[in-house]
Amino acid sequence: MSKEDELHFFRDSHADTIIAVENDWLEQISNTKLFRYTFPKESFEMEDGIAGYYISTVSVEPLRIEPIENLLLEIVKRKVELRFTPNLYPIKESILSSSIDDYSIIRFRNAKQ
Repeated sequence: MSKEDELHFFRDSHADTIIAVENDWLEQISNTKLFRYTFPKESFEMEDGIAGYYISTVSVEPLRIEPIENLLLEIVKRKVELRFTPNLYPIKESILSSSIDDYSIIRFRNAKQ
């Protein structure tokens, strides 16, 4: 990443990860209960290191299932910066035209047109 892009995107952040979300998702994120599944590592391999996807080609039983009651609090506890914006398209276009090469645009098809 160029120094210029680092300053443009991360100048005021001390976080290692920044998540950008459209404003309309705040209520759903606030009211969603997630479950974190912990699996044995042996059969999993990295599919996408940037997005953090691991896959297993065999069925695996979870070692533990933990409810996450407050997703926003869990994100903040992990020292991730969470940015809300009315529309993700300007951020996407800025990132795609930058020198940043370790990003993920997961579920962009759900973004406002």
